[in-house]
Amino acid sequence: MKDRIKHYIKNIVGFPLFALYRLYPIEKKVIFSNFSGKKYGDNPKYISMALHELDPHIQIIWLKHKGYQFETPDYVKVIEWPSLKMVKELSTAKVWVDSHTKPVWIKKRKNQYYINTWHGGLGFKKVEGDVRDKLLFSQVKQSQHNSSMIDLLISNAKWLTDIYKRAFWYQGEILECGYPKNDIFYKEHHYEQKKVKDTFSIDENVSIALYAPTFRNNNDYHFLDIDFHKIIDILRKKTNKEWIVFIKLHPLMMDYSKNLKYDKQVVNVTYYDDMQELTLASDLYITDYSSGIFDFALEYKPGFLYAPDYHQYIEQRGLYFDLRKLPFPFADNEHDLINNILNIDMEKYKKDLESFFKEVGLIVSSHSSMDIAELIREKIYEV
Repeated sequence: MKDRIKHYIKNIVGFPLFALYRLYPIEKKVIFSNFSGKKYGDNPKYISMALHELDPHIQIIWLKHKGYQFETPDYVKVIEWPSLKMVKELSTAKVWVDSHTKPVWIKKRKNQYYINTWHGGLGFKKVEGDVRDKLLFSQVKQSQHNSSMIDLLISNAKWLTDIYKRAFWYQGEILECGYPKNDIFYKEHHYEQKKVKDTFSIDENVSIALYAPTFRNNNDYHFLDIDFHKIIDILRKKTNKEWIVFIKLHPLMMDYSKNLKYDKQVVNVTYYDDMQELTLASDLYITDYSSGIFDFALEYKPGFLYAPDYHQYIEQRGLYFDLRKLPFPFADNEHDLINNILNIDMEKYKKDLESFFKEVGLIVSSHSSMDIAELIREKIYEV
């Protein structure tokens, strides 16, 4: 009941706020948001970079949640979330770009254009309408409200397109163009790898194993109880190279990550802004239910699944895939994880990945961000 009341109050509050600024004309500017203003990253970041490269005269605005810190380029105008300035900018920007759902109190005008990029792409966890029975009333209504405003969704797989149509309460246009954030994997020069290693003072010859688990709603953090030094020793013997482990927690666990105490061999990188740069710089990837492993696999590097709470998670959240049947070696205990790392058959792994990508209809592009930027420019200057 309280959830319903909060929903209706937020919905009602939005009408007068946005009605006030409807008196202002719509301007040739684009407003971006990622994770409710908590991060500068994901698909919106790469679209905004491409847009500035394409047309530096278009004003780019980024929403920044007052409780979070991140840096943006000089050409980006930063507006605090929430604030009256934010309402004004949203009310007067010709184009919106967001990777998540907008709350019910945000109201779009008729002549504005809203591109939603989503953030998961290929992913494990069931979302939106596919887990309606596990969502609060307010969460369902927010998703439905967000979908009602969207003019364009972008997709990186036929599989994802089908989910949009079924689970997002969305009947509008879907552009199958790949994911802008994954353009980074197809660039000729990868300065981001050096940037990551320089940031954490890591020698260029040291290899990186990235552990990126997703969040839980039950405050159970046993999935972090891994002997990372044992994994480092095994990788060192297997490859005859030096290794370190990066720990990257989900954005919803950023506050908890402050409790992580590691050393020079095991590094907490949760507050590093760009997940794609970390992914590009890494040589091995371990996760449980994070879609990031599908991005990592685009380069056919070894990825592993470690899900000690697999059966509980299925009951609580629901998954689209049987993790035990995916190309990524699966383990629900540390012993099996180590064995999988030791014994992975890379030739079979790559063939299995190719078959899986073909099965889900993966869409690969090196210019998705520029494609979206050109579309935005058209909308900005249309008569």
